[in-house]
Amino acid sequence: MELTYTNESGGKLTLRQAKPFFLTTLDGAGSVRQTVNTFQAPQQDGAFFISSALDMRNITLEGTIVAGTPNKAYEYRRQFLKIFTPKQQGTLTYRNRQIACVVEEAGFTASGRERAPGFFVSLLCPSPFFEALAEVRAELARWTPLFHFVLEIPDGGVEFGSRQPSQIITVENPGDVSCGCRIVFRALGEVENPELMDVSTGEYVRLNTVMTAGEEIRVYTHFAGKRVVRLQSGEEVSVFSLLDTGSTFLQLSPGETTLRYDAAAGKELLEVSLYYRPQYLGV
Repeated sequence: MELTYTNESGGKLTLRQAKPFFLTTLDGAGSVRQTVNTFQAPQQDGAFFISSALDMRNITLEGTIVAGTPNKAYEYRRQFLKIFTPKQQGTLTYRNRQIACVVEEAGFTASGRERAPGFFVSLLCPSPFFEALAEVRAELARWTPLFHFVLEIPDGGVEFGSRQPSQIITVENPGDVSCGCRIVFRALGEVENPELMDVSTGEYVRLNTVMTAGEEIRVYTHFAGKRVVRLQSGEEVSVFSLLDTGSTFLQLSPGETTLRYDAAAGKELLEVSLYYRPQYLGV
């Protein structure tokens, strides 16, 4: 059992079943509670189900600092409290998955001058889902470069690149729940009203604009993080007004999702990429 906590300043601490930070108990990583909303009419047996939602996740850690001297234990204690500061948000990494959290409580059960003080940490995770460490990338429309050295040009000429022929791609979400994504539209020339559609539901994201060569627009569909931005001089500038009123912030359901890209004009000059992190109910 090994896990790593990283705060937003970059401070990092690894807890495992080895010194100096010997982890003995990890609770809350494998299950999560949910709130169920129901309605019961007068004299009704049972109730009507209305909705349900997962609660925030609470992860608790317990262990012992193992040091050769009380002074060394005190140094480890100072390091521990500096990393697990409640003034900063952080990320817990466990079994190749991560979850954003904030320190609710962190402390010790014994004096800092003892050689083996016990520690306790309570982490509150506003989003209950663990995420994959690596972001998944899917290319829906792109040019594949074929130019390479050593270069030999035959009489019939040489092909410098090839265009992905299909407008449709199936992406795989191995997670337990639907997840948001980052959709990147890149224009190699003039492109009018680029869009990306979920073939099975008919939902789409469409931008009412004419993109010029080299322009890049990103659409973020994550819950509580929905944005539409244009990449300008290396910075993201909000262009939410370009979003078509019928658009939906697409979510990738668990399993396979079939997507199709299109444009009112200049479709062959459009590149579309998709980035997402599968989410899990526990580890």
